[in-house]
Amino acid sequence: MIRLLVVLLGLLVAGCELPQSETRISLPEPDSQGAQMMRKFCSDCHAPPSPLVHSAKEWPNVIYRMQERRRMKAYEMIGEPERTILLDYLQKFSKS
Repeated sequence: MIRLLVVLLGLLVAGCELPQSETRISLPEPDSQGAQMMRKFCSDCHAPPSPLVHSAKEWPNVIYRMQERRRMKAYEMIGEPERTILLDYLQKFSKS
């Protein structure tokens, strides 16, 4: 019985240690360019967040901060066309 509990606990802990980028979430319009940009750029550091976590007014600052973090980590920068697509997508599905 104790052995079974140890194994189950080990499996639970192992499941909690998956990198966030491997966490699956549902994005609105998952085949849209905006959702593709979310998966491409956000997944470098974390799971793409739901657009509902910020208001339309907040998203430009969030994208700016994430771009700065990408710069500090020497990741590919989000170009202007991609940033526009991403912002339009996030604002379209943001919280009210």
